[in-house]
Amino acid sequence: MTQVHPELTRWRTGSAELAYTDSGGDGDALLLIHGGGLADWFTPLADGPTLRRHRVIRLVRAGYTGAPPPDGLTVGDHSEHTAALLRRLGATPAHVVAHSSGSTVALQLAIDHPGLVRTLTLCEPPLVDALTAPGDHELLHAEFGPVIGSVMAAIARGDLPAAFDTFMTLVCGPGYRRVMTDTLGAELVEDAVSRCRYFFTDESRAVSAWDVDPAALAHLRPPVLLVQGGASPPPVHRLIAHLAGLIPGSTIATIADANHLLPLTDPTELGRVIDDFCRSSPTRGPAVVPAAPGRP
Repeated sequence: MTQVHPELTRWRTGSAELAYTDSGGDGDALLLIHGGGLADWFTPLADGPTLRRHRVIRLVRAGYTGAPPPDGLTVGDHSEHTAALLRRLGATPAHVVAHSSGSTVALQLAIDHPGLVRTLTLCEPPLVDALTAPGDHELLHAEFGPVIGSVMAAIARGDLPAAFDTFMTLVCGPGYRRVMTDTLGAELVEDAVSRCRYFFTDESRAVSAWDVDPAALAHLRPPVLLVQGGASPPPVHRLIAHLAGLIPGSTIATIADANHLLPLTDPTELGRVIDDFCRSSPTRGPAVVPAAPGRP
C-alpha cells in the first residue's frame, strides 16, 4: 500500500549524504528536486493528493541533510548523485520536477543521462547567466549584486538569519516568512535558516559557475514543461521565454498570482499542471533503464 507520509531515508553515494522520501506504489516514478536554501520546497506537493497516481520521490540534496557535504560540489556532482539514487531505487525513467536552483541539477541530469528522465518540469529556474535572457544580464547584475553583497557580509559575520532573510526577500518578496511558516511550521523554517550557510557559500557559487551549451538544450530528449508564476517579475518571464526558444517543443504553464513561492502557495495547482503534462507527454528514448545492483 502507498504510504501517505513516507519516512525520510538517508543514503550515501561516495562521500555525499542524500535523503529522500518514497511514496511507493506501482505508478510512474516522479522525482522532486528542491531549490536553494530550503529542503522542503516540495513537501506540500509530495504530501498532497494531486500526484497520487505516481510513485513520488522527494530528494533532499547533499548539503541539506545535516551531514557535512564534500567540498566543492558542482551542479554536475549533484546531477550524478541524483542519477545514482534513481538507479538505486529502480525509479527510471522518472518524471523529474525541479524548482529554482534545482532546475540546473535537473537540466544537467537530462543532458547527461537522458535515459533516466521521462519528462522534465522546471519551476521558476534561477536568474543566472546560463539561463536568463542575454539582455537581462546587466540589469540583474546591477540589481542583485548589492543584495548578494549584503548576504555574503551577513554570512561572514555569522548572521545566518540576516543572510536568509535578505536573500529570500529578494527572490520571494517580503511576505516569504509568513508563507513558509504557515505552510511548513516555524520549527522547520528555523532549521532551514540554521543550515543555510551551505547554500550561500557553496551551492550559489556552483550554480553561478554552471554553464550549459545551447546545442544541448536544443537536443534534449525528454519533453519539457516550464512553469512560471504570473506575479513573478518580468526577468523571470523573459527567462522562461528564452528557454522555450532554446528547447524546441517545450511547453509553458503560468500559475496565476503566484511567484517564486509557488510550490508552497499553490501545490495543488502546480500538481495538477505537472500531472496533466506527464499524462499528455509521449515518452521519448528508452522506456526502461535497469536498476543498479543493490536496489533496496
